[in-house]
Amino acid sequence: MELTNKQKADLKALAQHMDVIVKIGDKGVTPAVIRSLDEALKARELVKISVAHPDRNVRKALIAELAEASAATVVNIIGKTALLFKTNPDNLVITRKIK
Repeated sequence: MELTNKQKADLKALAQHMDVIVKIGDKGVTPAVIRSLDEALKARELVKISVAHPDRNVRKALIAELAEASAATVVNIIGKTALLFKTNPDNLVITRKIK
């Protein structure tokens, strides 16, 4: 899903007080991490993730891999934290707030 700059700004504002839900550790993107993210996206639509790897380029690659595996959109990446969004037609909690 392609997001406008306004929608991205709205999502960033909504996520400001959210806690990290999914953490990517030393093992990288595993099937368990993907399942965990899919469940979180289904329940919340907007998920904050954390990547523990010290290299910025590796973090970006892991986040991109995770977003592709879960069919989510990367809203923002700041340091070791990323924000992913995926619309859930059965639970439009966040989607209603950004349209």
